[in-house]
Formats: sequence, structure tokens, C-alpha cells
Amino acid sequence: MSKKRYITIQILPDDSSDAWTIKLRYRFFEFLFYAIIIALFAIALAAVKITEINGKVLTASHLAAINRQLMDKQEKMTLLEMELGRIAEQEQKIRGIVQTFITEQGADSSKDSDRGSRLSQADLDKFIADVRAIEKRKRGPSLFPSREEIPDIWPVAGIISQPFNNGGAPEARHEGIDIIAESNALVLSAARGIVIQAGQDRDLGRFVKIDHNHGVQSLYAHLSRSFVQAGDHVEKGTSIGAVGNTGNSFGPHLHYEILVKGKSVDPEQYLK
Repeated sequence: MSKKRYITIQILPDDSSDAWTIKLRYRFFEFLFYAIIIALFAIALAAVKITEINGKVLTASHLAAINRQLMDKQEKMTLLEMELGRIAEQEQKIRGIVQTFITEQGADSSKDSDRGSRLSQADLDKFIADVRAIEKRKRGPSLFPSREEIPDIWPVAGIISQPFNNGGAPEARHEGIDIIAESNALVLSAARGIVIQAGQDRDLGRFVKIDHNHGVQSLYAHLSRSFVQAGDHVEKGTSIGAVGNTGNSFGPHLHYEILVKGKSVDPEQYLK
């Protein structure tokens, strides 16, 4: 039979009173040691699991945001395809009507000449272009006379973290979209225009504002740097600055606005 082993701990007070003696079995310290090891292992394992869960939640939220954007783009593409199909159908009808009309007129005026009974392809194309020009004049002037002046490209590659919101309480309004992007990523002009402001603001931080004519403007805020100044002419896709965290911001991102006749509109409706 093995002899029980003990560890004796003595506590000596400052005064002259008797010392305190605590006698513990050696096996108690062995148990305490293993208990501490197991507890530390459990804490480390829990920390790893929590980190994995947080990473999965963050990844899922990013994937959900990307999925929403892809669905929106798919819907826009479907509407565009429908519109193009409708235009093509109308064009075919116009071609048929015009060709029939010219054929009948040519048959009545000159049965001897086949040339007078049909239009050439170039003449037919010119006639259709003239019809479209007349329809365009009837509709009135277009807001965007040039494709290059339409702000329809992403100013920076990233994920929209906060959408446009112009309703509800004033503190809940957001007159643009926030795009999370890599710090110092290049910010592009969404359309051709003239820089009308390039400066610093308490809330917007470093920002650039561009006028695209016809009452349309775009604004890019929280930049780390700007590469342009007021009066500069920029083309669609020109680098005008870099993503930053200046002003009232909680991380690198771009605050992007589109204004039509001074009123903020949702930029997502223009993005490709």
C-alpha cells in the first residue's frame, strides 16, 4: 500500500500570533493542474469556433449582398432585352410598310422599270433614321444627349453596404450609396463632365463633384486623395481620386451620389 503524500503550506502573520498551517494531498495539485489544462484547451477551442462562425456569418452577408446585386442586374438585362425586342419588331413593321408603299407607288408610276418599284437598302435605312428623328423631336429633348454623359458605370469595384434612402425620418435618410472597397482603390468618373468642386468637408471628408450637363451631377466622398481640381474636364472612366476613410466615416468606402436638377436620386438605377 502506497503512502499518501501531502503538501503543507504555512502562512506566517506579521504579528506574534501562531502560524496557519494548511495540509493538502499531493493528488489535489495534480487534479488542479489537469483541470487548468483542460479549461485552457476548452477556451482556445471555443475561441476558434467563434472565429469560424463570425467568418461564416460575414461571408454569408457578403454573398447575400452580391446575390442581390446580381439579381437586380439580371432583372435590368431582362427588361432591356424586352425593350430591344420591341424596337426590333417595330423596325421590321416599318420596313415592311415602307417597302410595300414604295412597291405600289413604283408599280403605278412605271411598270417598265424594276428600279422604281423598290428602295435600295441604304435608302430604306435613311428613311427609318428620319422617322426615328421625327419621333425623337416629338418626345422632346433627351436628358442625356450622349452616351458618354450618362453616369452608368461603377465608380469603384466593391459591395454596396448602405443603399439609397430618401424617405422616413431625416436622420434615416441616405442621399447616395456606400460602396465598400479596398483602401486607396481608384475612383472613376461615372461619366464625361467638368469638375465643379474638389475640396474637404466635415462629413463628406475629401470629395469631388462633377457636372455632366443637362442638370445631372455626381459626387464622390470620403476620398483619401483627389487627382483633379475645379475646372478640369474628365472623361467617363477617368481616375479622379482614391478610396479613403476621411470625414464622418467608419472604414474605407466610397459615398456616391447622383443629383438630377439638384435632387438626389438612387444611383443604382443607373449602374450597369
